[in-house]
Amino acid sequence: MAKRIRLKVLENYTKSLTELGMQRYLGHHKVIRFTSEGYPVYSISLPPLLSPAYANSEINSKYRVIQNRPLPNLASIALTDVCNAKCEHCSFFNSLDDKTKEPLSVEEMKDLLRQSQDLGVSVIDFVGGEPLMHPHWREIFESIDKRKSHVFIFTNGWFLAGAAADLRASGVGAVYVSLDASTAELHDRKRGLPGLFDKAMEGIAAAKKADLTVGISCCIDEEGFSSGELDNIIELGRKHGVHEVLVFDAMPVGRFQKRDDLASEKWSQTTWLDQMMEHVRKYNKDENYPGIYIYAYTTSYLSNGCTGGTGYFYVSPYGEVCPCDFHHIKYGDVREEKLYMIWDKMTRQLGRNGSNWTGCWAKQKKE
Repeated sequence: MAKRIRLKVLENYTKSLTELGMQRYLGHHKVIRFTSEGYPVYSISLPPLLSPAYANSEINSKYRVIQNRPLPNLASIALTDVCNAKCEHCSFFNSLDDKTKEPLSVEEMKDLLRQSQDLGVSVIDFVGGEPLMHPHWREIFESIDKRKSHVFIFTNGWFLAGAAADLRASGVGAVYVSLDASTAELHDRKRGLPGLFDKAMEGIAAAKKADLTVGISCCIDEEGFSSGELDNIIELGRKHGVHEVLVFDAMPVGRFQKRDDLASEKWSQTTWLDQMMEHVRKYNKDENYPGIYIYAYTTSYLSNGCTGGTGYFYVSPYGEVCPCDFHHIKYGDVREEKLYMIWDKMTRQLGRNGSNWTGCWAKQKKE
């Protein structure tokens, strides 16, 4: 009897530890699916609970204490500078027209990934351009040690239907499909590619069939929230059985870099974000809806704060290392320096006091 009581106490403690930890990080503690291996998934952005990659993230946390220095959890890798869409809010568009730079070769990309994992990275996501337009994406994805890192991609969905099964076979665990509107007309106009909405929906169906964790990634501004378009996108996700909706608030970067209305001196001054975070609670409490992951929440004092350069880094297709894919200050080039040296330089310059609690660096007003 005493043994059963002890086990029950341990079980309750473990459950509380997990739920409170997820609530703090994501704003909810809803399991959005179980993988075929039986691991619970709380968000595409995190390794599935109890998976080898999750264990690696826990090990990395211990080494932060042992080494008394920041170590990265997440690496965002721009696989290619090629894209078939022309999105109105693209944060990478300046580079799309710059043909003077040579993208990393396959071997250079593999070496970058090995160095990232050596630093302790437990989550690797691929962006672009459009990742599925890289001619050797299968070979690159297969080279990653999946015991160490959970792997997912952001895709516009154009090529996803034909690639979903191969993505799963190459060890990719999840995909975010970019959808910025709930109708084909509006989405295709925002993305500058007729027919993209229908292709994306076909891709979502194929990705679910291939046993991938599937999310919608959307970019919402204050008008899109107040008009109810976010609710429409969430309903679309529920209808098609997606597991998560990731909501980025529009930022003054890339094609929106002159949008001063998107900047704020402090996160807390942008009240519509507070309203949005409160608004999605009802969806996160309802098991019939996908998990709703608000980017502005995780970059605020309520969660991690902005961890660009302290827990996260971005590498451009050309090997340039930046704090994140929205904050394009370059701290080094992996063709010229080892990644760990660039990481050390970046964390020293950004400070070792932890993450920025005033929200996303990219949204800070320019002097």
